[in-house]
Parts: sequence; C-alpha cells; structure tokens
Amino acid sequence: MILTCPECDTSYFVDDLRIPRLGRMVKCTSCGHRWRAYQDRSEPEPEAPEDDLVVEGPAEPPPEEQVDFVAPPPRLERPARPKTPLAAAIAAGVAVGVALLLSGLILARQQVVGVVPGMAPLFAAIGLPVNTIGLVLEDVASKETFQGGRPVLAVTGAVRSVRDEPVDAPPIRVSLLDKDDKPLTSLVVAPLNGRVPPGAKRYFAVSLPDPPSGAFELEVAFDPEAKAPAKAAQSHAAAPAAPAGPEPVEAQPLPADSPDALKTHEPH
Repeated sequence: MILTCPECDTSYFVDDLRIPRLGRMVKCTSCGHRWRAYQDRSEPEPEAPEDDLVVEGPAEPPPEEQVDFVAPPPRLERPARPKTPLAAAIAAGVAVGVALLLSGLILARQQVVGVVPGMAPLFAAIGLPVNTIGLVLEDVASKETFQGGRPVLAVTGAVRSVRDEPVDAPPIRVSLLDKDDKPLTSLVVAPLNGRVPPGAKRYFAVSLPDPPSGAFELEVAFDPEAKAPAKAAQSHAAAPAAPAGPEPVEAQPLPADSPDALKTHEPH
C-alpha cells in the first residue's frame, strides 16, 4: 500500500502486512512527523499504543521484473560428410579421364579438325589455332620495279608443307591494303607444281601493276575459295596439230640414165 505524510506529502510504499486493520503509528523519515496509518479510512476504536513504524525512503514503484535477453545459441554447421574411399576413387578416375581426353584432343587437334572441321573455331577460341590447310607461307618478299616502263610490285614467296602426306596447295591471294585494312587491289596466283610433298617447298611469283599510292600493307594469304588462275604461263602450250596430207613413201634411187641422177666418178 502507499502511505502519504500529511505534513510534507511524501509518499511511501509499505507492505500491507505491516499495517494492521486497526492501524498503527508511523513516522515520516523526511520531516519526522508521526501519524496513525490505517488500511482504510474508517476510524476504529483506539487501542493501546504500539511501537512506531518508521517508514524510510520515498515511495518508488516496485522494480519491474528483469528480463534477460539471451542470444540464441549459434547454429551448428553440419560437418561435410567424409567421402568414402570408393567415391573418392571414382571422382579421381573421372578427373583423370577428362584430363586425358582434353589432352588427347589438344595433341590430335589437327586430325580432329580434319574429321570435324567445325572444331577449328573452338580450338582457335582457346588460343590453339589449327592449320586446316597443312601449308605455311614463307620467305615472302616484295620489290618495286618496272616492266615495259610500267611500275609494278613484284611479290615472291614459298609454300611449305607441314603434313606427313602430300598436300595440294590452294590459290594464293596477294593484296595491297590501305590503313584501314581494306583491299585496294589484289591478284590470285597458284604455286608452280602445286602438289607439295611432306616438308617440301613450292614457290610463287606475281606482279601487281600500277600499285596504288595509298597502299599501306601487303597481305599474302591462302584463299581456298578463290578460282585458280590459268596455268598457261606455267606450262608449255600443246603444239598445233600438223595439217593432214598424203602418207610418206619410201625414197627410191634414180636410174643411172636419168638426167636428174648424180654423175658417178670412176676411180683412175
């Protein structure tokens, strides 16, 4: 219950059991005033004096029940299930098999592309281009000169085989490019004796007449889709057929008395 001092109006919290129904004397610790406190307003008959009940401390609300907030326990991570020896062996075998397969594809990419040409861009994408032609261009050189008083650019080079079997060389396109890599002029040439044995070389030569003044770069590359140039300059033309005539006859000696016969000289 709450008791209020009638002199200083100080309020106190007092246990109900300390104040009997008939009341008792209490003392204010704030101002020292004494008065009789009752549980209710009714004034019962006076009783024998009792010891004063000293009420100390101002009235304060009872402390609220303290609630401790406890952090939830940390979630236990379930440890990874250890692999059994059989599963580990299977995983290792699969990894080794994939590695061997990739190594085989890389080492035999020339043969793979020969069977599946569509694999060439895939190998090129991973930095392993494949020479699908089996030939390389070497010793390419150019020289400005004149032919019949006309300026020309003479281009020469060689074709070498990198295969283990003979390779038929495709046409070669020789182009002059500008600074934007756009062709200004080009010619197609075929190597002399275009079937190249393993490791052998075949040579080519071409003259570009009146090279453009804006030419910036010379490009020489195989062009399998280009139409092969005529080989009239590389092979002898067939001799014209002889006109038809009478069949030859066997020559016979002239008679001795013939005026066209040669005179004989008798020895002296």
